[in-house]
Amino acid sequence: MELTIKTLVLSTATFGLMLGVAQNAQAATLISGVTAATTNIPGQSSPLWDLNDTVNGKGLPGNTPSLTGNHLPSNTGNSWRSVESLNPGAGGNITFSLNGSYNLSGFTFWNLGGNGEALTRQGIKNVTIQYSNGGTTWITLSGAGVPSMFAQGTFGSPATSQTPQQFNFAPVAATHVRFTNLSNFGGFTGIANNRIGFSEIQFATEIPEPSSLLALLAFGLAGVSLGKRI
Repeated sequence: MELTIKTLVLSTATFGLMLGVAQNAQAATLISGVTAATTNIPGQSSPLWDLNDTVNGKGLPGNTPSLTGNHLPSNTGNSWRSVESLNPGAGGNITFSLNGSYNLSGFTFWNLGGNGEALTRQGIKNVTIQYSNGGTTWITLSGAGVPSMFAQGTFGSPATSQTPQQFNFAPVAATHVRFTNLSNFGGFTGIANNRIGFSEIQFATEIPEPSSLLALLAFGLAGVSLGKRI
């Protein structure tokens, strides 16, 4: 009986350690195949400031989607801007389709910037972020790590690359993400050059790391061993 009790205590301690590993060993993984569309936002600046270029990695290292790395200076062919209007983001949405249902746990955002101060003021400032698991019912994303405002991009001579703004939050099941209640950084007179836009966004999902899966497997084997001893 004494040997059985010792075995049980050891297995309980092992279980606690393994459970901790399983709970904490999560890896942020890039969600690929994301597409984007706007609603009630006036067009795009010339055909080359294409919204598709905000989700396909253009401007990132190797022109490849990534959750890290600097983005080249915002320009035609790697970023998006709307056409001029008095309030280019008011009443409009930017909707991102994740191309599947994921445990959305964060995203990386690169604002507009590069060769002029006016370009940085066209970047997205205020935002309300919503998510949907199906694309019909929308829930406002809230809690620790969820931004309501983005940092203004940088500019200089030569034009500056844009650094990533990374956000992580409690995972939610989502097929779509929507930006609404948008505004830029202002300072424009009338519609002249008054636009809204950004350089890039990439989304992340959490999946268990191999170490956590191995821990759960080890716990199962420990349970079998305990059963045999008892």
